[in-house]
Order: sequence, then structure tokens, then C-alpha cells
Amino acid sequence: MEQPQFLSLLESIKSLSSEQTLILYNALPAPDTLDIKPDESQVLEAVEETFHKAPYCPRCHSDNVGGWGKQSGLKRYKCKACSKTFNALTTTPLAWLRVKDKLDQYLECMRGDTALRVAARQCGISLPTSFLLRHRLMNVIQADKPELLSGITELDETFFLENHKGNRGLKVPRKRGKRKARGKKSQSVSVEEQPKLIPVMVACDRQQHVTDAVLEHVSADELESHLSGRLKPGAILCADAHLSHESVARRLNLELKELVTSKGVYVIDDEYHIQRVNAYHSDLKSWINGFFKGVATKNLPKHLGLKRFLKTEVFTVDGLLERIASHWVKPLLN
Repeated sequence: MEQPQFLSLLESIKSLSSEQTLILYNALPAPDTLDIKPDESQVLEAVEETFHKAPYCPRCHSDNVGGWGKQSGLKRYKCKACSKTFNALTTTPLAWLRVKDKLDQYLECMRGDTALRVAARQCGISLPTSFLLRHRLMNVIQADKPELLSGITELDETFFLENHKGNRGLKVPRKRGKRKARGKKSQSVSVEEQPKLIPVMVACDRQQHVTDAVLEHVSADELESHLSGRLKPGAILCADAHLSHESVARRLNLELKELVTSKGVYVIDDEYHIQRVNAYHSDLKSWINGFFKGVATKNLPKHLGLKRFLKTEVFTVDGLLERIASHWVKPLLN
């Protein structure tokens, strides 16, 4: 039975007469005959199973640990080096989560096209809890990086307006009204009041591998920090004409195919272009600005991680579950 139908059924029980309630009670099977575990979660099972293969202390990273009973349905351990007790969720994005039993249901709502209110209704939770679960799960996969980019790799940056969505503690709140679009300046608006643009770097190859990052500025130093170790030797970098692109290609010993779009050069030798990365930008901006109606700048990296997962893999609940559980393998967390 779908969750909305189940909730409707629960509501209808309140209107039953005493005789109808007794009939319903007698029709229900005895609890001890049901093969159910209401507190069991596939997500937590997968996490604990992965962590139990090589448990280690999340504080001092020692693997000299021993069992220390169970609490709230989770196995506990004690570190023999620092004497701290912990479980598989300690210091992770899923720690101190009060609605662990809703995790399995909520995985279905991580397809990138389910609004928070819809997810809340489907899972029978409140709107703030729906927001919490989405961001906790995005936090887990945020830092995932794909396989090394290889072959022809495209690089470009796009920009998002700085966004303080959800921040009620702003000392100088933005004035009401439509914000000025990028590149459009008004004589009546001072330089300080001009909206700040947040650069986002995206690099992708022809095998659907993507890496991205939110930048402070478009500079060779920042690009190098995010691209270093992410490209296989011999990769060819396609990028538009920009000094930072020339510099990072030189530093990483990459062959650069520079596209001077201001002079109408969009493709070189019918093969080198940045159309794939520009298409990714278009889809990303449509998703962020269209479906979400903008996201807070502080949460932009989380959404980049989710979009990267949705674009580079065929979404399945089992696939997302496996990806989440993989974060509890010791080498990935060190």
C-alpha cells in the first residue's frame, strides 16, 4: 500500500464505531506472528555491515577496538587507545538522527525531482525533517569523486548569484524586488549592492566522468587544486581562452586546445569543443534555479554532489544504498 493511502486509512479509523473497531481488532493478526522489525533499516544494516568488517575509532583512527554492547539498536565499540565509545554513525552525517526508520523510504525521494513537501507526505514526516534527511544524505555523497578524467576533457566555469536562502540572521537583508541579472548594471545601484557571482568549475570527459567545485575566484591556483590528480596523463584539455586555463594546463602538463569563442572559434578539428560541459552547465542551472528556485550558496557543494551522482549513474535505490555504505570503508574515510 502506498504511504498516502496508508495515512488516509489511519485517519478513517478515527471515525469507526465501537462495533467496527472490535471487528477490525479481531481481523488483525497477532503481533508475534508477524515477521517484521519496525526499527530495522536497510541503510543502517548496510552501514553497520560495512563498518564491522574493519571497525576503527572515528576520533583517533585506531583500529585497536573491541565490542561494547548495543545501544538504540546499533552495535557499540570501545577504543583501547583513547577509551572512547562509539558506533558506526559517530561523527558522520547520519549521527544523532531520530528518524532512522525513515531512511529507506527517503532514498526513493533522492532522484532529484521530488519536492520537499512531496517527500514529507510520502514518508509521513514533517517538512523540516524532510529537509534534514535530504541534506544528511547529500552530505554523505557530497565529496565523492568519479574515476580519473581521461582522453578529451572539457573545462569551463559557470556562475550562480550568491544566495542566502534560509538565513534569517542577515544583518543587512537584501532589498525586496527583482535582482539585477549578470552583466546588467544600474546607475542607481552601488558597487557594494551588486549581486555577488559564485563561480562553479565543471570538468568532464567523453566517458561521462565529471568533477566539479565551488570556487572563490577563477584562478589558476584554485583550478589546479581541484584538478590536480583528477586527470590521467595524456589527457587533452579543451577550454575557452582564459589566462587561468592556459596556466593550469601548463602546470599539469596537459595539451591545451584553446577555443577563442570571441572570434567565433567554437570547434577545433571537428573534435575539440566544450559543448558537453556547457550542456552540463545548462542542465545544472535549470535544476538549481528552476526546480529548487535557488539554493543557499553554503549548500551549493551538496547539490553539486547529488547532481554529479544523478548525471553519471543510472539512479536506483540499491545503487544509492551501496554508494552510501561505501563511505564506511576505512580507507575511504582516512
